[in-house]
Amino acid sequence: MKILPTIGPVSENLRSLKKISEYTEIFRLNGSHNNIKWHKKISINLKSINKNNKILIDIPGVKPRTNNNEIVKIKKNEEVIFYYNKKIKFIKSEVKKIPLTHPLPKIFKNIKKFSISDGSYNFKIKKISKNLLVGISLQSFDLKQKKGLNIPRSVYDDNRQIKLSVSFIKKIKNFSIDAIGLSFVQNERVIKIIKNKFPKFLIVAKIENSEGMKNIINIIRNADIVMIDRGDLSAEIGEENLFDAINQISKECQNFGKPLIMATENLESMISNSNPTKSEIVSLGFSHYVKSDSIMLSDETATSKNFLKIIKWLNIFTKEKDYKKKIVNKDIVDDVFWNLFKKDLINIPLVVFSKKGYALDKVAKINKTSKIFLFTENKKLVTQSSFRANCKSFYTKKFPKSMEKFIFDNIKNKSREIFNNFSKIFLIHTSYPVKGSRANTFSIVSKKSILNY
Repeated sequence: MKILPTIGPVSENLRSLKKISEYTEIFRLNGSHNNIKWHKKISINLKSINKNNKILIDIPGVKPRTNNNEIVKIKKNEEVIFYYNKKIKFIKSEVKKIPLTHPLPKIFKNIKKFSISDGSYNFKIKKISKNLLVGISLQSFDLKQKKGLNIPRSVYDDNRQIKLSVSFIKKIKNFSIDAIGLSFVQNERVIKIIKNKFPKFLIVAKIENSEGMKNIINIIRNADIVMIDRGDLSAEIGEENLFDAINQISKECQNFGKPLIMATENLESMISNSNPTKSEIVSLGFSHYVKSDSIMLSDETATSKNFLKIIKWLNIFTKEKDYKKKIVNKDIVDDVFWNLFKKDLINIPLVVFSKKGYALDKVAKINKTSKIFLFTENKKLVTQSSFRANCKSFYTKKFPKSMEKFIFDNIKNKSREIFNNFSKIFLIHTSYPVKGSRANTFSIVSKKSILNY
């Protein structure tokens, strides 16, 4: 698994970015925080450190967040009003009133509770009306700024989602951004519209509520990458349903060969402690078990002074095992070739030359053990593959008609990294696939033949 750190106030300086770049090449910016100039500056700095760094920016979605300018102390059993419309007239002036950034979603009448900050703080619903929600706090806590409001089984306005997304992306469309994170994706329509308007960006679909779960197949089919935000998802569908939901999403990601990011509270205890809790370690193990490609760190790297210690710990945890198995030459036909990957009988490196990534998707569906090296002229494919746990990608010039010398030259230039402790590799050449084909040619290539070419 790869590490996807969120850059924030404690990690924004150039020295910190350089340190973090030693452990990862994929980064996240949170569009709900900081201003547009800040995001432009960070994206420029990340690309200046390493032009191959890939940047995902989560754009602000339709979920209402608290719009308090300072920390608000809330006591257990205290009545609190959350509202969106400034014109609302309040009868009880002494009751705490928290403004919201967006209108309330559609709320079903039989819902009894809601929560703040990914389910961390719970309220009993006392009253619901248009853009006004009155709750009784079930615990005492300090409400920080811009915390999300989660109401189970909510349905969000897709048209508002599209409008907000388009407006934000227009502001950053010329930045050095590679992927766009869409929050609370409820169906494939939003994905298709954003892709059509901004084709240069990869789309990361965040499945976070009941509507998204109903439509996961079409969402995953149309997205480039999928993110499970466990905090929002558990708060919206119920904690008791989270385990099955993660299993279902990860299974469909494997079926479609799409990269999967696991987000929220992965190592939150290390913000203040030297070591993670046993529960966090087990949770990370589960993320590995369901074949997550990346582990996202939020406050752990955005606001915690321990961010580098956290990244180093996670790097050790996620470090790939070095498979050193004896390689046996075989006569291979297409079916046997793919079955070998399916059964994980071999773990030698795979080198793929591909324009559109068909073979890459095929391999990703059935094998997440072998190290994959992708050579492609497709910049978006380079970015997408950067989010795959076992894949290293290289951007090439346009593929020529005669590929042999082109292939051998590219492999030779990266031979030390590709062969490492292996004497042979599998080569999959998919530059000009015929209709219905996933690979034109595949062969075993020795290190000696590459170096002597």
